Amino acid sequence: MERSTGQLLRATYSGHRGPVYALSPDLHHDGFLSGSGDGLVVRWDHQAPEAGQVVVNVGQAVFSLLRTGPLLLIGTEGGDLFVIDAEHGRELHRFTVHRKGIFRMVELGGDRVACAGGDGTLSIWRTGPENGAALELLRHFPLCEEKLRDLAMDATGELLAVACGDGLVRVLDTTYFNETATINAHPALLEQVGGATCVAFHPHKPVLISGGKDGHLRTWLATEQFRQLLSLPAHKGSIYRVAFSPDGKHFCTVSRDKTVKLWDALSLEPVQRLDRTVHGHTHSVNAVLWTTAALLTASDDRTIKSWDLRP
Repeated sequence: MERSTGQLLRATYSGHRGPVYALSPDLHHDGFLSGSGDGLVVRWDHQAPEAGQVVVNVGQAVFSLLRTGPLLLIGTEGGDLFVIDAEHGRELHRFTVHRKGIFRMVELGGDRVACAGGDGTLSIWRTGPENGAALELLRHFPLCEEKLRDLAMDATGELLAVACGDGLVRVLDTTYFNETATINAHPALLEQVGGATCVAFHPHKPVLISGGKDGHLRTWLATEQFRQLLSLPAHKGSIYRVAFSPDGKHFCTVSRDKTVKLWDALSLEPVQRLDRTVHGHTHSVNAVLWTTAALLTASDDRTIKSWDLRP
């Protein structure tokens, strides 16, 4: 049973002049980073929501962020990948490999990073290569003709799930990037728009969770060739992210329908709904980040909200 209370909102971080699309932990700082349609990446302190500091302005909408070691990787609407000195905000390199936006970046084993492109291609990079460069392109290959919207690596580090705009979730091995499973996760049905938009592996079970433009969450058993277990009507619009809490007991979904939902990771029952009635977002919710301090969500309403969900 979903419950709702007005005592959940801790803080609202405002200052961006465009939609906020990306959130990232900020290593070595007590805070987090946000990326926006205004081209800015901003550093925030959990305790000072009014004091955001601009790290860098890349001049185009920021779709994804990844802090890895001393580097901050920024994926943009135009498909550019910026490599930034995270401490000083200095641009080290700018790569143009993808023809459209970079929607998601994740770290793989072996100092590698994967980028999901709006042009339907996946790029694999190495950080800190021996030639002294900040980043080196290892692979770049097409997966589908639609956007790649999200990436998730399993607990073993051996599998990478890719949410694809054609409705499929493609599961690749992380050594040779061969397609080991193809899941028809969120197909177009009758008048219903198809497309897989987010993926996440359960931290304690061999289960993959996917979300789509159809507003459904679906679960897939990895040990049985990703056999479908459940299909849940979770939201009234596209689900943009699925993210597990640090302890793995809950996960959160955010959606175009302007809501944030908290779920029990064991029962898959909804336990919390965060919307306007509890001072939530007024527009599409695009990103979510769990920290040890709070749950953070970001929206087209140009704000980031911090939630206290402790029992």
